[in-house]
Amino acid sequence: MKLNKENIQFIDTYLKNSDIMFTDVRTEMVDHVATAVLEKMEEETLTFYDAFKAYMVVYKKDLLKYNMQFKKTTDKIVLKSLFKKFIAPLNIGVMVVSFFLLIQFFPLGNKKFVKLIPFGFLIIALLVYYIVVLKKRKQRFSGIERAGLMLTLIFQLYNAFQHPFFNEKSVITNDYCFTLVFALLLGLSTAFIAMILELHKKYTNHYTVV
Repeated sequence: MKLNKENIQFIDTYLKNSDIMFTDVRTEMVDHVATAVLEKMEEETLTFYDAFKAYMVVYKKDLLKYNMQFKKTTDKIVLKSLFKKFIAPLNIGVMVVSFFLLIQFFPLGNKKFVKLIPFGFLIIALLVYYIVVLKKRKQRFSGIERAGLMLTLIFQLYNAFQHPFFNEKSVITNDYCFTLVFALLLGLSTAFIAMILELHKKYTNHYTVV
């Protein structure tokens, strides 16, 4: 005995209506619930709907709790991936080269237009993120959406330095400080873009948009 497509779709729809919105999380749960319901049907000679209802009465809270724990786990995975991309040799090389080129040829203290460039990096990262989200608009994936939180943190980091970047009375007047922040924001932006493209490829390879 095995569950048919209608049974599987019923479980998926039920979980989605229970605010388990991420496709990757829900797919894992559907497999788990389907196996448990099938065992219950066979052991107690129940119909699918009776077995499903009995299972959910006991385990629905556990499933919802697991959903919350999965979000936390995903946040850690995404943050770790971002850090790995940030410290990748190529990314470190780009930051180091940009730092020394800027110090040598474009000291930031007197180049306000150059100070806008880090914001441009972040805008590009934001555009890449939303393009990926739009491509997956029919499905929601935990890694992609939780990565948006990391991008928000990067913007907050930029905002933390926006005042010293543009305030002429700022205590941070050294070109080396400005350029270091510039290079770090460049590195974070490129690391984020690399991470989100990797996540997009991962989910594209494992899930089909329906």
